Amino acid sequence: MKLFFITNKFVIVFFLFIANIHAKECDDIWLIKNLEIREINNDPSLAKQNAEKKVSKIAFEKLIKKIVLNSSVNISQILNQISYQEINSMIDFKLIKYEKTLSNRYIGNFDFCFRKDKITDFFQENSFAWSELYSSEIIVLPVWKNEFGLRLWKDPNPLKKIVEEKIKSHDGLTNLIYPKDKIGVLRSIDANLAYNADQKSISRVIERSGASRALNIIFELEKITNFDNENYKNWVKSNNEIKNPHKISVMAFIHNKNGVKLNSFFKKYIFINIENLADQISLLLDEVIYYLEENWKKANVLMGNNTDDVQIFISVDKIKNWVKALNKLNSLPGIKKITTQKLTNGGAFVTVTVEGGLNRFISIVFENKLPFSGPKEKLILNSDKL
Repeated sequence: MKLFFITNKFVIVFFLFIANIHAKECDDIWLIKNLEIREINNDPSLAKQNAEKKVSKIAFEKLIKKIVLNSSVNISQILNQISYQEINSMIDFKLIKYEKTLSNRYIGNFDFCFRKDKITDFFQENSFAWSELYSSEIIVLPVWKNEFGLRLWKDPNPLKKIVEEKIKSHDGLTNLIYPKDKIGVLRSIDANLAYNADQKSISRVIERSGASRALNIIFELEKITNFDNENYKNWVKSNNEIKNPHKISVMAFIHNKNGVKLNSFFKKYIFINIENLADQISLLLDEVIYYLEENWKKANVLMGNNTDDVQIFISVDKIKNWVKALNKLNSLPGIKKITTQKLTNGGAFVTVTVEGGLNRFISIVFENKLPFSGPKEKLILNSDKL
């Protein structure tokens, strides 16, 4: 009798909640936050109207840069051609977090949530390649080498602080972390081991930081003493003479959780005036992060077709977690549809229509660290652990 009651209770609540599954907060992938706009106009209402048009276009631009493979689109051309009305039709809602209207200006701070269906339709119509998948955590190892030796966590390391600042402001798809003040993580690896890409040490620092990968960035600074060096002479021809010239060489690698170096996706050197060191480090790090993002998008690109059905059992102990599980699945990249097939005492069997097939779905689950278990053919999602 008790089992019968639980089953019916689940079925009843299932039908009560199914209509409200989509009444949820904006998924992070479609959310652009904290955009401040200032518009000057003698007519305050016109100032606000113009500000809202401008900030909507800024939000749309930031969304494109975040998820679209930049090499697949001319962003400037798109922004010049698209109208405010078209952008506005793709916005689910906007939140005015702060606004102030003065006699001749308007100041506001906005959050925007874009509609997944409208945005992806727009991307497909324009043949954009994009990704909706955030990476799991990637720990950054900022290795600095100069004539005095190697540095990683210890000062003087001018790279360290700039890396930390870049990570704080980073809003891309790669989830970069920096282990400031985490003694156990910092003791896992030193500068020499990171510079030499020691697999055991890198695997250890990944595990202790809770990450799934490591980004090993190596900066080498070298003072120029031979002004007849061909590389330097060619540089001077194109960029003019440099005071107190130094050479900065940069290499960036990704390591998997076992510490294995997967690839070197960035390698570059430039000549600088040592007085501009911090600015040049910042610019080079911007390039590293740009190429990291592009590589991530290429590896996880969506084109809006090639769908397959994946069978899943969602185990449910508490009814509220059923809705949470469906919302979470719906928020994953490449999910087209979820169909409930059968209800049981312990949950429900569902069919998930996903782009790219079973293996792609499993990689998405891995990056999101979802509580799945079982073999590929009999996947189980424990909704109570979400």
